[in-house]
Order: sequence, then structure tokens, then C-alpha cells
Amino acid sequence: MKLRNIISAVAAAAVAASAASLCAFADDQPAGYVYFMAEKTTLGQGFEVEPVKVPYYEGETGLDIVERAAEIKTEDAGYGAFITAFADTDSNDVVLPEAVAEVCTIASGRTEEGWLSAYDYTAESGWTYFVNDEYAQVGIADYTPADGDVVVFSFTVYGYGADLGVDNSSWGGAPALKEQVKTAELVKLFADNKDLLNGSDEQAYAFTAAGEALAQYESTQEDVDNAVDRLENILGTETLVTEERSAHGESPLSCPSRRVRRCHRRSRRRCFRRKGLTFHRR
Repeated sequence: MKLRNIISAVAAAAVAASAASLCAFADDQPAGYVYFMAEKTTLGQGFEVEPVKVPYYEGETGLDIVERAAEIKTEDAGYGAFITAFADTDSNDVVLPEAVAEVCTIASGRTEEGWLSAYDYTAESGWTYFVNDEYAQVGIADYTPADGDVVVFSFTVYGYGADLGVDNSSWGGAPALKEQVKTAELVKLFADNKDLLNGSDEQAYAFTAAGEALAQYESTQEDVDNAVDRLENILGTETLVTEERSAHGESPLSCPSRRVRRCHRRSRRRCFRRKGLTFHRR
């Protein structure tokens, strides 16, 4: 299944889940919104939960936010609840990225069907999280959300986060296996602009490329920064022509001016050849 179709399916499910979870809060005003993503790129499987904007309410913690965005299991180890598993029915094969496979081997399968849990596949696996690109220093139940925060849960299989760029050598653990890639800005853009997927070819391509950058372990900081630039350029172009299109009664996602369209078409052909991608609008 192409990534664009995967993104569409997950987005639809996320919207349905969010609508259901918000019913109980229909009369309340959110205290703010947090951007949330969960990924399992260390297994070669991309998103667990694609980027989504989640409301939170007065007095809630990070755990409430995650429970609103995903089905999870938790445990309390005496110092606060932590997440042990995300609901997961992915039947794709686990393919460790090359860098991870060089230092780590799969020793087991999943401990419980339908869940991706701590200690699945390796003895050092589990879910860890970052807030605004910083490795979290408290359990998710002790994290107090702030409006605009970006919370990313990642599944680690080696070194208790070393495969995600966390350096544990100070306490005798494994050093970082790679440089941490900061994705918060791209997570926000992706969550806020899902309508681009059904826009012009240029918009849909930029959105899909952003998803690829977030869903691949091998993505570098340059890949992520380029995806941010591409989306911002698309959104900037859209802003420049929105007033003209609105004056003519056109949709904000309709085709841009002829001059801009010709420029984008040439750029798109170059990108498609370079990336080896084929792309079809619905």
C-alpha cells in the first residue's frame, strides 16, 4: 500500500476516534492543544499514530492526551504511570534499519497479539517519548501539557533509546546510535495541513514527502528540514494567490495562477524523477 493511502486511512481513523473522544467534552473549552505522534521506525513500520492535533482540558496530564489519541496500556511502577503498549494490528514484517541491525538482533516476537509492547522483539525495547524535541525526564502521567507542545512517542529496540539518538553513556548505558532528528516543526505542519493531500499535485506531493520524512528511520535532519521548507513554500505560494482566487470565488485549494502552475509543474517533474515516485490524485 502506498504511503499516501496509508496516511489517508490513518487520518480518517484518527478523525473518527477524536470525534468520539470529544463528545464527553462538548460543553467544555479546551485549555489548549498538543501535537501528538507515535512512531515505530526502528521496526521499519513507520507510524503508530500519525501526527494529530489533540485538545486537552484543565487539570489533565500527558497521559490524558495520549489516551485521547490512541489505545494504550499503562503500568504504575510507584513513580507514576508509564505506557507499556500501544494497540497495534500491523501484520507487516519487522525489518530493522541497517544501523540498528548492526548492533541488535530480534530475539523474540510480540508478547501479546494486537499490541506493540515493552520487551517485544528485544530485551531493551519499549516506548519512550520526547516533548518539543527534548527527551522527556518525567513519566507521561507527570508531564503537564502546554499549548502548542509537540509530544512524540517512539518505540526503541536498542539501548533504551540509544537507537533514537539518546546518549546513555553517562550512566554506563549505550551511546547514541545516531544523531537525534528534531521533527517537532514538521509534526506541526503535517497535523495542521492534512487537507493538502486532496489539493493540487504539488500540495499532495509535499504532504506525502513530509510523511515519508517522518515515517522512515533513515531520515536525516536535512531530510526533515527540506520537508519543512517544501511545505512552507507550498503554503506560502497558496497564501500569495488565495486573495486572487477568493475574489473569483475559487476554492483555496484550487489550482494557482498559470505562471505559478507552470513553475510548479517543472519542479514536480524534477522531483518525481529524482525520487523515483509515481503519484496519482484521487
